Amino acid sequence: MAVPKIVVQIPEGVRKEFVELQVKRAIEAERARIEFIEDIARRLGIDEKDIEAIEKARDEAWQEFKKELGLE
Repeated sequence: MAVPKIVVQIPEGVRKEFVELQVKRAIEAERARIEFIEDIARRLGIDEKDIEAIEKARDEAWQEFKKELGLE
């Protein structure tokens, strides 16, 4: 799996170490979230077909929500 490259422009006056720490924490949080979701999927016996159906329903709901908010 290829690791994406992230380019961050650091505003003047912001310490590079602060930004690096924030990015590291965000990556760790995302990994933990993915592990949590994968664990739940295993426990519930959710397969790829179920995931595709869930994603389709989520996308449809999001489209409706965006319309309600006037974002489209």
